Amino acid sequence: MNIIIVFLFGFLGGLSRYEVNLHLPQTGHFPLATLLINLLGCYLFTFLVKNYLQTKKVHQKLILGIGTGFIGAFTTFSAFIMDSEHLLLLGDFGLLTLYVFLSIVGGLLMAFLGMRHGRRGAQRV
Repeated sequence: MNIIIVFLFGFLGGLSRYEVNLHLPQTGHFPLATLLINLLGCYLFTFLVKNYLQTKKVHQKLILGIGTGFIGAFTTFSAFIMDSEHLLLLGDFGLLTLYVFLSIVGGLLMAFLGMRHGRRGAQRV
């Protein structure tokens, strides 16, 4: 049953990633779409999965579906690596450095914010 849950939520996460990617503006060689999607995923994962849903005692299968399935397919480390490799091959070390820095530091910051907001939200409701 867990495999089906992850598959279905993953399907929706992948489609969502594709749609968001279609609607974000292109910014030259900078992978803005991947950066924003991954930062949003860092926030959503810690906000929803690690804090809010667990605090509210939501069924573990729903948490699995949202966390591993949807957010796991919505974000992707492989796209981060492919975009980084592309910038490296272009020789654009400035954009590569900026992208890696924003992805890592921004991801940690978004995860921290998601944790804080998730805890606050769970306490209020």
